[in-house]
Amino acid sequence: MQTKAFTPLLEVLPGLLAKFECDNPGGSHKVRAARHIVNKALERGEIIPGRTTVIEKTGGNFGFGLAVACHKFNIPVELAVGLSFSPVKRQCLELFGAKLIGVDMLNEGLAPREVIEWHLAHAEELGKHYYYTDQFNNPDSLAAHEFETGPEIVEQLKAWPHIKSLTLVKCAGTGASLTGIARSLIAAGYLIRVVLVEPVGCDSQSGVFTDHKFEGMAVGVKPPFVDWQLISEVKRVDYERMLICQKEFARANGYFVGNTTAACLLIAQELAAKTDEAHKILTLLYDHGLWYLKMR
Repeated sequence: MQTKAFTPLLEVLPGLLAKFECDNPGGSHKVRAARHIVNKALERGEIIPGRTTVIEKTGGNFGFGLAVACHKFNIPVELAVGLSFSPVKRQCLELFGAKLIGVDMLNEGLAPREVIEWHLAHAEELGKHYYYTDQFNNPDSLAAHEFETGPEIVEQLKAWPHIKSLTLVKCAGTGASLTGIARSLIAAGYLIRVVLVEPVGCDSQSGVFTDHKFEGMAVGVKPPFVDWQLISEVKRVDYERMLICQKEFARANGYFVGNTTAACLLIAQELAAKTDEAHKILTLLYDHGLWYLKMR
């Protein structure tokens, strides 16, 4: 079996390290959680190729990750995608091989969660054996980042042997990558400070959310996998400042990153001015920004 290549970890500005998760198959860091969840379910016999259909409520990057992870085993994927998601994303999910379900139900006002619940309740009459990946409650999502992404970063950090401490700048949807990576870095002996990035007006820990255009962070539920004891500080970003950072990063580096990535980059760049040889800022480039152009 061919060993999976690491996504690059580069010092994109003095003091600022960025992990290019946008270079993953499926275009984002979410393929790691999807792949880990699917592989573990296969090991436990909860997914049976040729019989099982994977089902999930997502129009985000996790859907692309599931399509990639399941294609290897010829496992069909059905997704309930909210109508607010980018039309480009919905079209590309189908291009990747996923089937979008419950469109009529969504048009009638049902939520994606209700579409999933209906399909699970009617699986027998639909002739389906479903496995619901349930990324917001599946601990395999956290394990993917604690035991894959995090150790991968630790290995790559050997290129900067003088680093003793890191400020990890991240947002949180489920919180799995934030907590998993932080725990892995701590276990490797690094002193870690975690800065959580949120949209202006949102407070995920308190369950306060407003409408915003940062897909993947502050998604309307308290992030189930965030270990709040790890959070040192919360920084909030508005849409206009994010757009400026997004454009500047694209011109300087040739990568047009997604909105949540640009929000984290904005904060990471501000903090990078206070680094030295022993301390760096670390953030993730979650995905590219082409999905979101129709949403402006």
